[in-house]
Formats: sequence, C-alpha cells, structure tokens
Amino acid sequence: MGSATDLDQLGLLLKDYPYAVQVLAHIDSTNRWLLEQGSHGMVCVADQQTAGRGRRGRVWQSPQGVNLYLSLRWHFQIQPKHYSWLSLMVAVVVAEVLQRQGVQGHQIKWPNDLYYQGKKFGGILLQTTQRLEQVVVGIGLNVNMEANPEESIDQPWCSLKAITHQTFDRAKLAAELVRELSRYLERFGDLDLDTLLYVWQRWDMLGQRSVLVQASTHTLSGIACGLDSQGRLLVLDNNGTLQAFSSADVSVRL
Repeated sequence: MGSATDLDQLGLLLKDYPYAVQVLAHIDSTNRWLLEQGSHGMVCVADQQTAGRGRRGRVWQSPQGVNLYLSLRWHFQIQPKHYSWLSLMVAVVVAEVLQRQGVQGHQIKWPNDLYYQGKKFGGILLQTTQRLEQVVVGIGLNVNMEANPEESIDQPWCSLKAITHQTFDRAKLAAELVRELSRYLERFGDLDLDTLLYVWQRWDMLGQRSVLVQASTHTLSGIACGLDSQGRLLVLDNNGTLQAFSSADVSVRL
C-alpha cells in the first residue's frame, strides 16, 4: 500500500521522531494494523479507513483524502496509576493541539468525543493488547470533510474546515498531534488526580448540564457533576442521588 496526497510529507515532518512512522493509502483500521504488527512508539496514518470504528462499535465515516485517521502504539513500563483516565486525557491533548492550530470554541463530550456547537468532529478509541500496559491510541478527526447528501451520518457533525473556514494540511496536523501525544504519554504516569481533574474541567462539555444517561436496562436523567477519581461520569439524578457511570456501560445525551 502506498502513501497519498498531503500525508506524504509526514515522514519528513517527523524526521526527528525516534519511532517508525507508517503512512498508508488505505487500510481497514490503523488501530488494528498497529495491534497486529506495531511496536512501541510506532505511528500509523491512513488516507482512508475502510472499517473505522468508534466507541461501542459505531462506524466512523472515512472518506478518502479529507480526514485524519491516526494511531500511535505505546508501551508503559507499568500500568499507570490513573490508567482509566488515559482516553479522556488523549482527548484533552487533541483539543489543546487544535486550539494552537486556530480552532476555537470546541469541547469534549465525555468520555472522549470532540464537539463544536453540538456537532461532533472527532473521537478517540483506545485498544489494548493482551498486556494492558501496551495500548494503541486511535484518533479520528473530520478535517477537510464537506457535507455530501449521498452520505448518511446518524448524528450532527462538522469538520475543522467548517469551524475555521480554512483548509488544513493534514500532515502538519498529524505531526503536531504525534509530537504532543508522545510527550504527554511519556509523563502520564507521573500526573496526579488533582491535575487530571483540573485540566478536564476546562474542556468538559457536560459539566452542570442536564443529561440523559442510557444504560442497557434503563434510562436516567439528571445533572452532570464532573468526574470521579476513576474518570467515571458523576450524575445527580432527579431523586438527589449522585451516581457514577463508566463509559463502557452507557451513552450520554444532552
């Protein structure tokens, strides 16, 4: 599989990055590719994904040449103390990088979806190997994607181009994400809970808003009250009870 379009420049932009960088024209999943044959620090970027997935198995629309499908494999020496926060903090890293790229007004919808004015434009998917301290971080971003009446997407969405009215160089954006994400992963194990909570609050889309929590057996409404020490969503229900929800078990709507 060959590389494609503006992503061809990624290797050059990351010439000082100490790990391998693989750019593919198309692949079923950059996450799967790294899970099967990646090594520590290795990056896989594709011009198109044919079987991209989001959280809870949802399909991620992946047209060719306009979006960013990036995965990075990382091996921690030991499982970090606040490992359950990792996917949330990856979303924070992406949000901060985008802010430096001129994107404004975006937020994170717990646990790790990126939104702008109620429309989704990005998401994070973490997958582990048989050893939990070895993880593949997948990032999907709508970059230069424009609306196509022939495509059916089951939720409101937008792209970085729609937000900023500018066309993005995907290779430059990918290079900055790789640099920042690898730096963050290097020090993630040393971060304390107070720091994680403080950083999260800045980007929290749900904080103090009315939410509807949909679990497998029931639906609950209440007020989102931030996160607990494990990164679970805290919701004060209509009976005055504070409940904690894991991202693996529920979906949340405003």
